[in-house]
Amino acid sequence: MIVVCGITGYYNIAGVNRAEFREELSRAVTTLNHRGPDDSGLWFNTQRSVGLGHARLAILDLSQHGHQPMVSADGRYVLVFNGEVYNFREIREELEGKGFQFKGSGDSEVVLSAFQAWGNACVYRFIGMFAFAVWDEKEQRMSLFRDRVGVKPLYYGWDGKVLWFGSELKALRAFWHWQPDINHQALGEFFQYGYIAAPRSIYRQVSKVMPGHWLEISRQKPEPALHRYWSVLDAVAQGLLQASEDELTDQLEDLLISAFRYRMVADVPVGVFLSGGIDSSIVAAILQKHAGQQIHTFTIGFEDKTCDESGWAKKVASHLGTRHTEYILGLDKAREIIPKLPQLYDEPFGDSSGIPTSMVSSLAREEVKVVLSADGGDELFGGYTSYALNPARLKAIAGKPYWLRWLAGKGLSAMPVTAMAKVMGAASLAGSSESPSKLLRKMIKLMSVLPDVTPSAVFHASQAHFMPLEIDRLIGGYEDPRRPVGVYSGSFEEQMTQWDFQHYLPDDIMTKVDRATMGVSLEGREPLLDQRLIEFAFRLPLHLRIGKLGQKHLLRKVLYRYVPRILIDRPKQGFSIPINRWMREDNARMVQGLLSSESSLNGVLNQEMVHREVNLLRKTGVNETRVWLMFVLGKWMDIYEKVNIRDSVNV
Repeated sequence: MIVVCGITGYYNIAGVNRAEFREELSRAVTTLNHRGPDDSGLWFNTQRSVGLGHARLAILDLSQHGHQPMVSADGRYVLVFNGEVYNFREIREELEGKGFQFKGSGDSEVVLSAFQAWGNACVYRFIGMFAFAVWDEKEQRMSLFRDRVGVKPLYYGWDGKVLWFGSELKALRAFWHWQPDINHQALGEFFQYGYIAAPRSIYRQVSKVMPGHWLEISRQKPEPALHRYWSVLDAVAQGLLQASEDELTDQLEDLLISAFRYRMVADVPVGVFLSGGIDSSIVAAILQKHAGQQIHTFTIGFEDKTCDESGWAKKVASHLGTRHTEYILGLDKAREIIPKLPQLYDEPFGDSSGIPTSMVSSLAREEVKVVLSADGGDELFGGYTSYALNPARLKAIAGKPYWLRWLAGKGLSAMPVTAMAKVMGAASLAGSSESPSKLLRKMIKLMSVLPDVTPSAVFHASQAHFMPLEIDRLIGGYEDPRRPVGVYSGSFEEQMTQWDFQHYLPDDIMTKVDRATMGVSLEGREPLLDQRLIEFAFRLPLHLRIGKLGQKHLLRKVLYRYVPRILIDRPKQGFSIPINRWMREDNARMVQGLLSSESSLNGVLNQEMVHREVNLLRKTGVNETRVWLMFVLGKWMDIYEKVNIRDSVNV
């Protein structure tokens, strides 16, 4: 049975049996029912100092042989597993050769037996997405594992006596006998990047297991210890692949086909999220060719045509012969989705494309139980335009004398934002392809790096919504957590892709997709994040991997074998939504509440800055993301108002 589900549990290191543990674990499993509505289970050791819980969404082998928590035949090991190990059949054959026997036909038994055979090293053999825990009764040891990329989430809390863990924060809240409070640095990071990067969570008492890591704690070593078992930098360190362009194109296609075949395995219908871009088109094309039946494709369009790519998706679907479903998302439907987001993500999450991702997940769930997404293609093959623009910006700025950069920065800083917005609006009307909003954001970020320009400064300025000094004024006492791109390997372009792969991909993109799909009991699979593809892509020469202006050179060459160029060769648009228009049209509902004397943000954020940002949005419409982040935090606090945020944040 392949299962995507929810897991949770606890380990009282002192061996104490608290009467509340059983009730708390049962409540924690209930909070994860949306991740696994087909089955659930609890397990406790005899002292009840250890408990494991599981909520199951069954995809393959729908029998009870895969019921979890799963106990080994000798009673020593207990497993709760979330995700899929796609190569479980090959591993099973190897284990059968060692004398292991299996009752069912799925991967959970294989994972448990692999742990029995190889211990923690079993994870090196797994191709898949997963978060799982194994309790070793003999050694009194709990081990937690998270997949290489961070497709599947895994949180844990530790108070010095008890370890709690769960697939989502809401599961850990079911255990809490303390008053949680805010991680101040995490809150600042949310305003800087729009998400909270591992290992932090919004709460000081809770962390995220880093992708490519496992965590261990035992009676003998009674502190959680993290161990890294994989990093994309290990692949980079192996050096560039040595082969011709044609040979590498063939190798890439073979890897894609293998990755997709692994992810077609299911006893239920399978679909694809299709935007019409390079990544989703290649997923749909290869899956349709090798599926042996007509596949389902699903697309979200927008009433605002400046953000709508649904027409291209429809053309690709028609060419491939898929069964295509389209939904046009407008403000009225968005109003229904937005109030659900705080409970979906559990912590402040600022990526507004979570709205259409939630909608397309609901759309797909009406027809299928498994869906393939194309996330990761931009990080693997350099699809973001910033990979081309940031080096150009760095070159242009760094080539000027320091005194000139200093004067320019001072001059721009003195210009009122409203005046700057008018200039940017005129530039847009004069023929720029970018909106006034994007032009203004670039101008403001440029100001921050003019005096002392470095690759890290340019890159992080391009990523940030609020700059660190602004965040310090907004919430007080913020320290810039900037991770220099210079710690990575290769050119500036290569370093940016490595940074995005290790931070933006797991903590924004994967978080968004996991919560949106699992929120409607839909399994999302990520074929482009097969580790073999990842290691291949990061070892490609830059001119083949990225090409010019994020053209994904080699990936595009493979796609040409399936889809005509006329459907593919167009400017990249990305999964953008008309949040600016929605916020301005829905001003009373989405923005006015920020200015209310009863706002949850009073006493938390600098109210002068809040008023300034809201007024700027009303006058110019150029700072919608900054206001959206404030709005998201306020809505999150409305739901989790008992959180001790005011004692944690000093304004």
